[in-house]
Amino acid sequence: MTKETVAFLGPVSSYSHQATLGCFPEADYELVPVVTIRDIFEAVQSGTASRGVVPFENSTNGSVVFTLDLFADRELSYPDISVCGEIYQDVHHCLLGHKSSSLPQDTDGASTPTPAVPKPLKPRTKPLSSLDKIQRIYSHPQAFGQCELFLGAYLKGIERIDVTSTSKAAELVKADTTGTSAAIASEAASVVHKLDVLARNIEDTVDNTTRFFVLRKGLENDKVDDAGLFAQAGAHEKSLVSFTVDHKSPGALADALDSFKSYQLNLTSINSRPSKIRPFQYIFFVEFEGSKLHDPQGVVKGAFELLDKAAQSWRWLGSWTDQLSAKMGARSPSNSIYDKLRHDKSSPYGLLELTLAKFLPDSVNRTLPKEAPTGAWQLPAGYHLVFFPPPTANLLDDGTDDMHFPGKPWVRRMWAGGSIEFRTDGRRRYLTSKHHQDDALRCNEQIKDAVVKGSVGNEKVWVDITRAIGPTRAYRKLNLSAAEAVDKAAIIETRNLVFMPAKTPEEAIDDVSKPTRIIKPTIKPDFSVSIIPDANLLFRFSALTFNAHRIHLDREYARTVEGFRNLVVHGPLSILLMLKVLSSQMRSLETGIPQMVKSITYKNLTPLFADEKMTICVRRQPRASAASTEADATETPIKADSIQAAADSGITKWDVWIENAEGGYAVKGTAETVTAGYASPTDPKRLVRLVKG
Repeated sequence: MTKETVAFLGPVSSYSHQATLGCFPEADYELVPVVTIRDIFEAVQSGTASRGVVPFENSTNGSVVFTLDLFADRELSYPDISVCGEIYQDVHHCLLGHKSSSLPQDTDGASTPTPAVPKPLKPRTKPLSSLDKIQRIYSHPQAFGQCELFLGAYLKGIERIDVTSTSKAAELVKADTTGTSAAIASEAASVVHKLDVLARNIEDTVDNTTRFFVLRKGLENDKVDDAGLFAQAGAHEKSLVSFTVDHKSPGALADALDSFKSYQLNLTSINSRPSKIRPFQYIFFVEFEGSKLHDPQGVVKGAFELLDKAAQSWRWLGSWTDQLSAKMGARSPSNSIYDKLRHDKSSPYGLLELTLAKFLPDSVNRTLPKEAPTGAWQLPAGYHLVFFPPPTANLLDDGTDDMHFPGKPWVRRMWAGGSIEFRTDGRRRYLTSKHHQDDALRCNEQIKDAVVKGSVGNEKVWVDITRAIGPTRAYRKLNLSAAEAVDKAAIIETRNLVFMPAKTPEEAIDDVSKPTRIIKPTIKPDFSVSIIPDANLLFRFSALTFNAHRIHLDREYARTVEGFRNLVVHGPLSILLMLKVLSSQMRSLETGIPQMVKSITYKNLTPLFADEKMTICVRRQPRASAASTEADATETPIKADSIQAAADSGITKWDVWIENAEGGYAVKGTAETVTAGYASPTDPKRLVRLVKG
């Protein structure tokens, strides 16, 4: 059987070759190196190659203008070319050449401080050999741009010669036996061309990554190929369009971009290149989240119809699967974690209260009696956070589990925010003594989304997770379906995690000394509790939650790798403390009846640190009107004619927040509490009696 041909920017061992191998194995495809990016476009357009792999942008040096110019297609040479996939390739450059017998320079490469630049950046690495004989350096222009710190420190003033690829640069240096030439290329190129590695990892940033596009011929064919790169229904998808506007018409560009906003399509990048029709007129390129090939609601079609009216000309350049979200979605579609909500003193419930006893007054902390546990109880709001530990033994270098890790270069994780809904109807019984402690509950966890956000060079990956805690599918032999088990969940939680690239040691140390961002609250709390968390508290909470993240446990790591001035307080611990303080204050103003937490939504704005004061604050939001309606606290269904009264009087809204040592917001949120006996007007199910512990 004839293999499909894939063209890439050669020679062999180039970064394009490595990226191509990652998706098109040589056992299944014939990989053909070509000399220029234009050669790839021509091979795909002519049909001599069924696919082509071209570099599109680099996380350090930005867009590849050669590729953009070919997408501009000013002479209409490539009318059938479209993008059908993307590939992310880590790029770590080496300086290759012929090793000198001289010793390397004894310097760290740092520039001399000046008043304008008191702390100049220095390269990440030192030479492994003397560079004194080098008179010229060959490489691709993008590679030069990605290694400016090293070149400026150790090879300043040395001639730079642009070539078509980094692998070609290595090929030229191999031919020069004088030892006066060097190349910036991959370590793989040193093996292929038998060159010495004069310095490793000379790129400016540790997370240096290049994104490649996969090209095909044909615009409408939505067949999924073996590499899984084409746009696929149900996956997170992206599209690329180019357009021109009337530069003499005020607001023409804004009108074109508004086409996407009108249909709530998120733009992920905007580029431009000269049109070459008239000086200083441009062709614009917009990448957005959405697919022309799979558009069941017609939003992309609608945006294109508006763009057709706003632009002078435009062209759809392809739709494809977002490989980051595809990678996350390719993992197990959900994780099921089982646990029993015991409340004896040796359970996570009891150990949590023991852990917090030193820091919180009994009126806030204690829900269990000092003697034997009571027979009637309910799980307090937030206590589920110490149950359902992550079911994995695989830990990454920073101590976090690998269940939500999007992959390199995004290796630093922080808890950015989230929300928790506590069901207040009959489903709440799974959290009370009505649910026998020997019956395990199930936490169904799913990754809902993974999106790259931020400008080029400052990207972050946002991973959204949902957790539904309720009965197992086999609960009481009911044989519930997965959907039914989630529908019966007593708690629905959303977690927003953000993943960031690694910091250099210099960046980390510099961040330690930076002042904390301070946003002062404009409101005063009705009630607050101040504590000073210490390393022992963080250690115990890490143990309770099966959380080995080193920013909570290893002070030196937190400082020198992550750039924090001390150990960081856990995100879940902050939320649990807010819920405990809120729970101690929630009574109906009208009736004095205790309330239960219905929901909380929060954002983590700045880190909280060990050995520094933090103040947990709650404030009841003012109500425009309050009709005094006494709610029925029985387990009987609420009458239809009292639903509106319950809706009007049952819910209390709160501001909840934590202030850091400087008095600024660290965590900011809002919460709702509900009087026992409340039922939602849209979901009048059986009510739950508030069981006192």
